[in-house]
Amino acid sequence: MEFKQLEAFVAVVDYGSFSEAARRLYLTQPTISAHIRSLEEELHVKLIIRTTKKTEITAKGYQLYDSAVRILDIRNNLMENFTGSRKQIIDLAASTIPSSYLLPELLAGFGRQYPDVYFHSRQTDSAGAINQVLDGSVDLALVGQNTGDNSCVFLPFCRDDLVLATPVNDHYLQMQNSQVTFQDFLNDPIIIREKGSGTKKEMDIFLEKAGVEPSSLNVIARMNDLESIKQSIVNGLGISILSARSATDLAKTKQILLFPLEESAHKRSFYIVYSKNRILKAHVRQFVNYVKKYYQDS
Repeated sequence: MEFKQLEAFVAVVDYGSFSEAARRLYLTQPTISAHIRSLEEELHVKLIIRTTKKTEITAKGYQLYDSAVRILDIRNNLMENFTGSRKQIIDLAASTIPSSYLLPELLAGFGRQYPDVYFHSRQTDSAGAINQVLDGSVDLALVGQNTGDNSCVFLPFCRDDLVLATPVNDHYLQMQNSQVTFQDFLNDPIIIREKGSGTKKEMDIFLEKAGVEPSSLNVIARMNDLESIKQSIVNGLGISILSARSATDLAKTKQILLFPLEESAHKRSFYIVYSKNRILKAHVRQFVNYVKKYYQDS
């Protein structure tokens, strides 16, 4: 059960219609309907009977309404008590790299300009973040892949390179002094990300362009956690293809070595994603515009 579902339900009861609830919450009617339907499915009860002429709240609906109002009041009071003001909330999902390496600087900078905005951030992989946009759980997402879903808007806001990360040992230190391509690493043990990761998708695109069959790789491990992959490289388990932004920290402290991939490795993009069926609130639009401008100016 999500706060947004309860907000949608309370708004329908308060304003007596799905259309007015949508207008007040800056959502579309299909989104309001989806939130109500999800609540009814989760609670196994009919909350609202909707006809062409009127919207009728059931007895169970009114019972939920009283509880929902109290829950939302508690949430708002907690926000006010801990922040000293009634802040506007942005719910967002972010895949691993945006969450760990982009969001900290974005939220710090945005917070200085707009101190009355509070963020509720959830980390998942790109596929999971996009799904949360589609089901209305979040206002927007920052992800590392464009799935081409026609229900979403994908706005590129930041570019990145893919690099090959290796342990620091004599073998790879010697390779740093010569011209190498990915073909020179084909027999080396490699760690790859699980499906759902934007980096995994970009790696697959690179391998296809390089004419390398994934089945020909010497895969030593498959991992979903980026930090586990990085530490495994540091400890000598194998090599991996990583986002440059995620690997720079360990390269600077000489814990790993980075090799640029050849020309066939295109730059990847990170995207702001939101639903076409969602009308973004003013403070959410401010954040979207801030993110786009932040990396244009940097």
